Parts: sequence; C-alpha cells; structure tokens
Amino acid sequence: MGITPKEDHLRKGSDVSPLEALVAGSMAGAVSRAITAPLDTIKIRLQLQSHTSYSEYKGATQTLTSLLRNEGVKALWKGNVPAEILYIFYGGIQFTSYSIFSRALSELEQNNKYKVSLSPAVHSLVVGSGAGLTSTFFTYPFDLLRTRLAANSDKKFLSLSSTVVDIWEKQGIRGFFAGFRPTALSVASTTGLMFWAYSEARELSARYKDNIPFIEGICGFLAGAISKGITFPLDTLRKRMQMYHVNHGTSPSSALRLCSSIIRNEGLFGFYKGYGMSVLKTAPTSALSLFMYEYTLTFIRRS
Repeated sequence: MGITPKEDHLRKGSDVSPLEALVAGSMAGAVSRAITAPLDTIKIRLQLQSHTSYSEYKGATQTLTSLLRNEGVKALWKGNVPAEILYIFYGGIQFTSYSIFSRALSELEQNNKYKVSLSPAVHSLVVGSGAGLTSTFFTYPFDLLRTRLAANSDKKFLSLSSTVVDIWEKQGIRGFFAGFRPTALSVASTTGLMFWAYSEARELSARYKDNIPFIEGICGFLAGAISKGITFPLDTLRKRMQMYHVNHGTSPSSALRLCSSIIRNEGLFGFYKGYGMSVLKTAPTSALSLFMYEYTLTFIRRS
C-alpha cells in the first residue's frame, strides 16, 4: 500500500500550509461530489417531503424508481453544476480555514497565561466547527441553487442562470441566503463533530500502527456517519427553509415556526425523512473527501 498515506495531516500540530490545504481540499471536494451526486439528489427529494408534497417518495428505492421513470437517468445529476462548484470551493475553504485555525489555536494554547491545553479530539472539534462555519458562509448561495435544481421534479431541467435571475427578482440578495441560520448551526456542528470523530478514530487506529488499508477512508466513513446521525434534523430544517418560498410563495417567518410546523404535521419522524439515504451518502462522501485530502497532500509533498 505504498500510495496510501498514513500520516494524519489533520492532527493537532500538523504543519500543513494554507496553499497545500487549498489544493488538497479542492481536489477532495471535486472527487467526492462527482461520485456521490446521485445519492445527494435522492436524499434531497426525501428530505423535502411533507404531509402534502412529494407523496410518491415513500423510501429511497421508490424515490429512485419514480425519479428514473418520470425524469430519466440524467435527473440523478440535477443541480450538479452548482454542486460541483460548491464542493470544490467548500472543500478548498474548509480545509484551508482548518489549517489556519488549527495553527492559530495551537499558538494560542502555547502562549496563553492559563496554560490551557486541549486534547487532540477537542482541538479538532473546535477548529472543525470554525472551518465549517467559514466555508458555509462563502459557499451558501451555491448550496441553495443546488437544492433548488435537485428538487425540481419536472422532466425539463431548470436553467442555472434562470434560477439565479428568478431568485434575484423575487427575493433579492436575501433569497440566496434563505435558511442560512439553521444551515450555519447544522454545518458547524456536523463539521466539528466529523473532525472530532475522525481524530478519535485515527488515534484509535494508531494503536495498531496504522497497518490497516485505506485507514483514512475507514475513519472518514465512521466520522461522517456519527456526525450526520447527531445533526440530521438541522439539515432537514435547512432544506425546508431553502425550498419554502418555492412551495408556499413566501419566506418562512422563522426557523422555529417551521420547526413547530414539522412537529405538528409530521411528528419527530419528519426531521428524519431521508436519514438512511443521507448516511449512505454522507459517510462515503466523508470517506472519499478525507482520504483524497490526505492522499493529495502526501502526493504533493512527495513530488
């Protein structure tokens, strides 16, 4: 397994430069998105179900069957253009900000008069949350566009440019940030927990001297599954807020009221629609993303 990287470039004290992190993070985002795009489309369709809409989507298998029958195979990649842009930018910004925040936090710990020292896992949790929040802020409009295009159930594809114009004319600049607050909370939490779980998994694997093939992917898979399981309701709320204007012709008054509406009409299960598909998509995405990041960095440093 000579090409498999064993060094943990995300560990506390790692010396990854922002430029290295930018290149490796962008590559990780591009590859993980290209492979998992169909799973993301199915997940979004399931999440956007309510008690009055998308009634033909009873589960992942029926959603896939209905989508293929009514819209064709290419529908699995609806919204892929803004999504690829989103993942490339997101991956680059996420890992770059992680590198910057990690170094800054390490220096702060060394220089503070209280001599506070965070454990590697808690360090990753704090830094990962900051990285998730930063990358979300800069890429959110692409995420919203991805959701709008992937949610379109007509056989005819929506145009990216016409969707942008429609949002701008009806809602202005605020329309591109619909649902940002729950998104920021969701992504910061999920990303922080993902890096925390990855750190813990890598530390555990180190006890076996990392003699496990594809260890980065295995740890990334576990990290993605754990983090998504904890924060999935926030992700569903984010998707509902992004599509609220399309389905109701107006913007939701608040995330709290939309949350209450989901509980009242659909019960707690309403927050977990598409959960199985989400984990099936998120865990491999995290595995691919973290493995590609580690591998690309190893390749860059060996070149």
